[in-house]
Amino acid sequence: MSVREVLGAARTAFWLRACDRVGERPRLHGRPTLMAFGGRILIGDRFQLASRPVPSHLVAGPLGVLEIGHDVSIAHGAAVAAFEYVQIGDGTSMGPFVVIMDTNFHGVSGDQSVQHECRPVVIGSHCHIGTRVTITRGATIGDGAEILAGSVVSSAIPPGVCAGGARARIVGRAGEAASRWDGAAAAIPELVMHAFGLDAPPDLSTPPFEIPGWDSHGVTRLIAAIGSRFGVSLEATAVSDAFSLGDLAAAVERKRDSRSSPTASRT
Repeated sequence: MSVREVLGAARTAFWLRACDRVGERPRLHGRPTLMAFGGRILIGDRFQLASRPVPSHLVAGPLGVLEIGHDVSIAHGAAVAAFEYVQIGDGTSMGPFVVIMDTNFHGVSGDQSVQHECRPVVIGSHCHIGTRVTITRGATIGDGAEILAGSVVSSAIPPGVCAGGARARIVGRAGEAASRWDGAAAAIPELVMHAFGLDAPPDLSTPPFEIPGWDSHGVTRLIAAIGSRFGVSLEATAVSDAFSLGDLAAAVERKRDSRSSPTASRT
């Protein structure tokens, strides 16, 4: 083993020193923060964690367990907190700025309150979690599922599906719906920018009411632009009911799917 490899292994061991178990060949990029306040952090083989350009934070609170399987990769800017139990299955990958927490931290003043506020989070094996996804307490994601960028997962997502939106809903099968949704996800911020005269496209996680100048005239322009780009007709309520631009992109794809389904073609 070269001097560089020895120094790299020592550096990795230093940044992962809070862990109770670390598997073979972990790889770190940048300087993460890992803390265990009486809890446990268990990491499998070939773990990859990025903290450059933005550090990632992994925390196990009192009595909490954060269990990470083999071949898991987490991009920069992640925030993961386990005050009861968070599990990430083998082969799962996560994009930048993912947030996973089994507590909402409301009213936490001691161990008893912490336990009351917690519900376990379980993420299956070989899942793909997109950029800026938030996974809240009590959520479960089945094996092989895909969660699209900017989504919020607060309930159960079945195995093998693609889900997206501020309240993540199924938009198709994993690997099939993602490419269609990505088309809407890429286009919606640009369409919003032009409809409301913004200087830059907003993030998919942005709620509509936070868009500068959001009003009925801009919504009308946006609906017209969506119809021209995707060939679908949205009601104004579909736009106003969206919890984020990511949710609006998911609504566009559901409309496209319903239009192309055999049942829709007969009606």
